[in-house]
Amino acid sequence: MILALAFISLNAMAQEKRGDNNRQDKKEMRMPGSDFTPEQQATIQTKKMVLSLDLTSSQQKEVYNLTLNQEKEKQANREAFKKAKESGVKPTQQERYDNMIARLDNQIIMKTKMKSILKSEQYTAWIKNMENRPNGRKDRGGKKENDRNDNERRG
Repeated sequence: MILALAFISLNAMAQEKRGDNNRQDKKEMRMPGSDFTPEQQATIQTKKMVLSLDLTSSQQKEVYNLTLNQEKEKQANREAFKKAKESGVKPTQQERYDNMIARLDNQIIMKTKMKSILKSEQYTAWIKNMENRPNGRKDRGGKKENDRNDNERRG
């Protein structure tokens, strides 16, 4: 009886220690590129697109400039959000709505500009990549739907 009680208490302490490490790991995984400058982020995104879409040098320059502007805007938004969070001020419903509309408008602008930069087949492949990309919180907790389907197919 005493042995079982000792085992349970040691097990609980070990899990607590692991839990602290997992929180830190999750925090680091949350924003994979948060330590990079907007220029570095734009370079990384452009290089990934070069590999997946076979961009020409002129397309690379245009995509870089477009993603650089987008990354600078994201950084400014992150800093504003962080300041608001630190001050304890929560956005009103109207502010949340306005932020969501602005984000969607930026996505529309990005899509339109990419359509003018890329060739038809490149644009189709880019759209497909964007659709397959995990976004936001819905993919954080567990496996993605596609992973589950792939595992079911394998047997």
